Amino acid sequence: MRKSTLYIKIEDYCAATGVSTATAGRRLSDVPFRIPTRGRGRKHFPLAAAVMTLKAKEADAVPELVQHARDLCRGDPYVEARALPIAESFVDWCEGGMRDRARAAMNGFVVAVSNSRICTPTIVRNLEPLKALFVLHPDVTRWILVGGNPPDVDNLAPSFAVANNAPALDEYHLNLEHAA
Repeated sequence: MRKSTLYIKIEDYCAATGVSTATAGRRLSDVPFRIPTRGRGRKHFPLAAAVMTLKAKEADAVPELVQHARDLCRGDPYVEARALPIAESFVDWCEGGMRDRARAAMNGFVVAVSNSRICTPTIVRNLEPLKALFVLHPDVTRWILVGGNPPDVDNLAPSFAVANNAPALDEYHLNLEHAA
């Protein structure tokens, strides 16, 4: 399945942080990756997961990573529900202004969905996992990490909720069963 979120390559990680390819590979070894069609065999790592591997002294590399990140599935609002742990960890990792923007995005998501015509019991039941996954939307991730103009949450949230509702519900309940 396709997954719309921001991705970076190891080369981008190395250029932004100044670490060697071996160090970058070691840091990203547990991060799930994609090898896109026409990607020439290069691994692409979710930006939200990659920034969490940065050392404190490398925090200034975030804007460069965001600049090099790309959405491999432009225009597709679907984010695989398996990315829910990455999304939750990413929100927990954020500090200061990033955390404020992440919370604002998630709160805006809930408000936008609540005010839309798609606000049905099946969507409401999934608001927790959906608002967590929403931080992985390319526009939202970019805004959380570097600020600037906020994304148009009122227009993004309803389509995102519809596209991700059923898979998010299944994954969320599966995670709850594993925790129990």
